[in-house]
Amino acid sequence: MKKIKSIALLLMMYSGLSAQQNVILPINGKINKDIGKEEKTSTMDPKSDSCTVYNVTVPSLAIYKPEGVASNGTAVLVVPGGAFHILAYDDEGVKIAKSLASKGYTAAVLKYRLVKLDNKDPFGKLMENAKNFDVLESIMAPVVPLAIADGKEAMKYLKSNATALGFNKDRIGVVGFSAGGTIAAAIALDKDVRPLFSAPIYPYLAPVMKTPIPADPSPIFIAVTQDDDFGFDINSAKFYENWKVGKGLAELHIYTKGHHGFASKTQGLPVDHWEDRMIDWLTSMGF
Repeated sequence: MKKIKSIALLLMMYSGLSAQQNVILPINGKINKDIGKEEKTSTMDPKSDSCTVYNVTVPSLAIYKPEGVASNGTAVLVVPGGAFHILAYDDEGVKIAKSLASKGYTAAVLKYRLVKLDNKDPFGKLMENAKNFDVLESIMAPVVPLAIADGKEAMKYLKSNATALGFNKDRIGVVGFSAGGTIAAAIALDKDVRPLFSAPIYPYLAPVMKTPIPADPSPIFIAVTQDDDFGFDINSAKFYENWKVGKGLAELHIYTKGHHGFASKTQGLPVDHWEDRMIDWLTSMGF
């Protein structure tokens, strides 16, 4: 473990303007140095005109330290979504991390392993698979446990390197979007990587709904819309209910409008302020 940690630290790269650090995460205890050989990170989503990532084969973290404010000693793992096919890396990753960093949190954006896509038309393949959600789920299924494992490895890395990164190892939460919400929920359900809090946002919860709620569960914050394009509000409400039955603290926001993928959007709707509500909640919890 010490060897893995030292290798990871040596692989950190700095880009001074954003105070960002990039670190490769191990898979099954081993570091793969071939990061970036199969993934393309400069593709623009034709709908949002934001950077997306696909064909990730090696998990990694991009760490953003607090800027312009003092650190509050808390870190947040930020997990973008994209149906385990792509990562909405800007809209559900970097923008969220920078917003959290401006409020005193250390934020770490996760790239996790994904379904392999055709480099020529990744969005076309995703749209084709998404025409039938049952087919989409079957394609995603083999990758889901790998992505969850990457999320748990990220939590372990943050805890092991908390002092060096400037936060308390017992104050690490997670926020995840859609497929990233699957990972955020799975982390909250694992007593061995118990987060300070978990915030699944418009989460895809089908893979974790049957997982037992752990004893003394972490607090959770869920935000979703009633008009979610995939009907994720239903399982969000059930997950909240399960958490309550399991004696866990939970806050659930089901906004009437806003559809799926509202993370960084401005739609002139109450859902635009979901992050403010999450920060209110974190503050009220002492996080």
